[in-house]
Amino acid sequence: MSRSAAIALAVIAGIIGGLLGAAVLLVGIQRTGRLLPQAASGRPASVSSLPALPAPLPAEESQTAITAIVARVGSAVVNINTTLRPPPKQPTDVLRQLMGLPTEPFPRQGQGSGIIIDGEHGYVLTNAHVVRGADRVEVALADGRSFEARVVGADPLSEITVVQIPGDDLPVAPLGTTRNLPIGSWVVAIGNPFGLENSITVGVISAKDRHITGPNGVVLQELLQTDASINPGNSGGALIDLQGNVVGIPTAIIPYAQGMGFAVPIDVARQVAERLIATGRMPWLGVGHRSLLPEEAEKLDLPDAGGSLVASVVSGGPADRAGLRAGDVIVRVEDHEVADAAALGSIVRSYDAGTRVRVVVRRGGDERTFDATLGEVPQEVPGAR
Repeated sequence: MSRSAAIALAVIAGIIGGLLGAAVLLVGIQRTGRLLPQAASGRPASVSSLPALPAPLPAEESQTAITAIVARVGSAVVNINTTLRPPPKQPTDVLRQLMGLPTEPFPRQGQGSGIIIDGEHGYVLTNAHVVRGADRVEVALADGRSFEARVVGADPLSEITVVQIPGDDLPVAPLGTTRNLPIGSWVVAIGNPFGLENSITVGVISAKDRHITGPNGVVLQELLQTDASINPGNSGGALIDLQGNVVGIPTAIIPYAQGMGFAVPIDVARQVAERLIATGRMPWLGVGHRSLLPEEAEKLDLPDAGGSLVASVVSGGPADRAGLRAGDVIVRVEDHEVADAAALGSIVRSYDAGTRVRVVVRRGGDERTFDATLGEVPQEVPGAR
């Protein structure tokens, strides 16, 4: 046999072998519906013969920390039930009355969570939207006690509200800080989603200083983002670090996403609560603002990206009456330097409503000073700090 004929025969044999192998493989796929791994004997291995891999167990210290968190904070997380004001009467109510149909709508029920921050005076921290429009607010404790509460004050700009119950010797949630809380830190969320008391979920801090727009058009700033599961009813509850300290108040979710929840940092919530408890009101400058980007600072001929850019001014508000306008960069309030938008919010919250303050801005390369009298945050906010 010639060399070329031998090569041709070898190629044909290889092709036939490959086709036979493919046919066997195809039959195997058609019979089983999937490819099975091969056992040492060369035969397909059954699922039962595959080595079982043990599920990874949480580290003992993590398990202990979560259990300790629940024991430390769980009793201070409360369930808040509200009776909301019925909607206003409609023209069709007259027709319903003539037809003998009921005209008074049933009161609507709302539900959320809260945390006790003062056991002696009965102060409870929650979200503003939990009690917004409520005629009656009831606070139920984990130990079975229940109290009717009064609303001390609300801040729609931060979504924080304080209510008060008459009980004393109450469990208190320890408050921490987010200043040195690294992204990726483990957190535990405790609340009452769908009325299921003291439900616990675990996740991490995904990001800090997030901004989202609420349903009333207010831009919520400085938020923590977490993948700890947050559901309706969690609002106003506790987001807790592994040291057992509350670091955030769960407030919002993106409903069409998974694992994207947002919480008000406890540093902001604490500052708002202190102001509401002291005066019942929150100060208001009346501007929509945000931190400057470096390229914006360069375009505006500013020495650095410090300050907060005024994006909008509420017509007739304190800033408008003082002479501020969109495009101004607020760099100082009294003697407080404004590093960014978060700093401006914190500075404004440190004053009482009605206080007159000097606001220094950069405008067109010049520095100008305006005197503004801080107003009171309106409950229907047109969307400004």
